[in-house]
Amino acid sequence: MTRAARLGKVLLYSHDSYGLGHLRRNLAIARHLLGERHPPQVVLASGSPVLDRVDRPERLVCAQLPPVTKIGPEEYRPVEANVSMSLVKQARSAVLRDVVVRWRPDVLLVDHAPHGLKGELLPVFETIESRMLATKVVLGLRDILDEPASVRAVWADQGVYETLASVYDQVVVYGERDLFDVVDAYDIPEPLASRVEFCGYVTSERATPDRAADPGGYVLGTVGGGGDGVDVLVATLEAARRVGSPAVLCTGPLMSRADRLTLDRAVARFGPNLRVTVLEHVRDLPSLSRGARCVVTRGGYNTLCELLALSVPVVVVPRVWPRREQLLRARAFAGRGLVQLVDPRHGDLGERVAAAVARASAADAGAPAGATGSSPGAARPRRPLDLDGARRAVDVLVRTFAGGRDAGAPLGSRIPA
Repeated sequence: MTRAARLGKVLLYSHDSYGLGHLRRNLAIARHLLGERHPPQVVLASGSPVLDRVDRPERLVCAQLPPVTKIGPEEYRPVEANVSMSLVKQARSAVLRDVVVRWRPDVLLVDHAPHGLKGELLPVFETIESRMLATKVVLGLRDILDEPASVRAVWADQGVYETLASVYDQVVVYGERDLFDVVDAYDIPEPLASRVEFCGYVTSERATPDRAADPGGYVLGTVGGGGDGVDVLVATLEAARRVGSPAVLCTGPLMSRADRLTLDRAVARFGPNLRVTVLEHVRDLPSLSRGARCVVTRGGYNTLCELLALSVPVVVVPRVWPRREQLLRARAFAGRGLVQLVDPRHGDLGERVAAAVARASAADAGAPAGATGSSPGAARPRRPLDLDGARRAVDVLVRTFAGGRDAGAPLGSRIPA
């Protein structure tokens, strides 16, 4: 029996309340699904406000959820003015239920949030149960969600542990267990704990494993979607000036007007003595990164994976609020010698980023492929980062669909009210 015969329809859920990370990870998995010799049908339900502005696989069908933006821990507001969050949540749930009922997917892959945004998936799970659909439900977790104590507290308060036990057939973690063990950190219970699979990091197919070092290239600054991070781009300007390289800055499509004005003023200050190029949105970050002497970036999952696949020197200035997942990831990667870490909470950011760029560039000039950006005194990576996560995630979906439910209770029997 072919893989396509076993797995015919896959629904990917991506809540997308902030930035581009969830969307990009789901698009990478969709590309692998649709790259099968006999590909399944794939629908991506996404709340990203820039869903129509990113490169998507030709055969991918998208269902747009009304977009919201994150304003604090577990707090959101609609992107569209004069619309209540309650109404938006109802509309998003209605879209998802309609897709499930009409299309009857073989597998629902839920990204990041076990209940969906503000619990919007709970009615969907109830619909799967009441209609007796055979849909298998898989949770896809990035390598790190947040501080373990914070995640455990939120999951306990919201009844997530009960949902994990009663709803999910499988958990696939987009990371490596020896870098961060989510089973232990977040107390994922049995029997689901034994069905957690670490598949490696998910990255773009366009990334290549080798890169010719170019110490004379530009310093590239990128901050993902651009919802924050203007301070990182200004620090990149200072770093480029100090190391004597041009600067290329990617603002991201979500940068606010106020932050863009701040950046424009900084560019004007540096302009007479520094060649600067400012780009709003780059569809192919790996290609742009190949020519960089060093990349200064936030610690977002997708960007780091793409950069490490290229072996480009990387300086990470992680976001530390409202979640600390970027800081935890940057520490783990720096501990393996893969990146330079600059904590934004301490000291002059421009000066410290400049020093880190100089160190990363020097390390790259004499380092073997896959061992770039080591901090002073840090050991070289024992092995390259496992970047085959998208392919293995597809394998997990295939195996989960082919196997029987093993959750110990009918779907929905213990779904929280």
